[in-house]
Amino acid sequence: MFSDVKHVFLAFALFAVVPASAQNRPMQDREQAWNLLDESLRDGYYEHRQQALAALATVAQPDPDVVKHVVAALQDKEPLVRCQAALALGDLKATSAIPDLKRALDDTPEVSFAAAKALTAMGDPSGVSILVAVLAGKRKDTPGMWTNAMREARKRLHHPESLFLMGSEDAVGAMFGPASMVIPAIKDTADLQGKGTPGRAAAVAYLAKYPNPYAVDVLEWALKDDNRFIRLEAAKDLGDRGDAGSIPKLEALWLDNENIVRDMAAVAILRIVARNGEAGLVQPGPVDPPKISAR
Repeated sequence: MFSDVKHVFLAFALFAVVPASAQNRPMQDREQAWNLLDESLRDGYYEHRQQALAALATVAQPDPDVVKHVVAALQDKEPLVRCQAALALGDLKATSAIPDLKRALDDTPEVSFAAAKALTAMGDPSGVSILVAVLAGKRKDTPGMWTNAMREARKRLHHPESLFLMGSEDAVGAMFGPASMVIPAIKDTADLQGKGTPGRAAAVAYLAKYPNPYAVDVLEWALKDDNRFIRLEAAKDLGDRGDAGSIPKLEALWLDNENIVRDMAAVAILRIVARNGEAGLVQPGPVDPPKISAR
């Protein structure tokens, strides 16, 4: 008994001699980190503001302070910064920012496209018609539904087939993942520079994140695209989302002119068969957590 009391007394004594500055160190660290980020977010060089937003997008759980700062960047004077802010909110799965992203759909075509990708990645349908419009480009055989929504999306984007992604990570990593490793200088190829391919292929990649089964119809439709990169991305994503009904459509790619497209279609079939023909599911994004202590 006396020994226990002594240990408690010693613990309190040791805590008492810890300098107050050490006790407050976590808050000081947080304050200093935010001071640095605030400086970048106010920087006169828009690239620095973009870089700060890209860094904030790596936060695993949406800290309310992070979301607040990123949402504020949707009002930046530079469209590229607003694009980065929209994409960051999608990465953060910041569902509290969905109303802000919906308003951003009426921004410039590039910002609207970024907001559509973020909304779709969080499972909100508001931006899906824009992504389908970008993917469709000049194609007339748009799949299934939302004809009126597609028409409105085309008006909003003006020339959706000409949209070109500006970030190499989005234009390569999001599009092809590991497949980009075996396509030499993929960002510089004629196919990627023409016909708005990065935008169209990234639209496929983001549509694959949309939890509605309609996404599978769009992916199957994209298998018939005349651009090899679109077919490649669609085959890869059907490996994630497709079901037994997708297999015949993927088998049609075994006659494709591109070896990597044929291989990706075969692997997609293997993945679907491994699920016993069941459709792959999109994991729901996390909801915003309770607020933590503000800075």
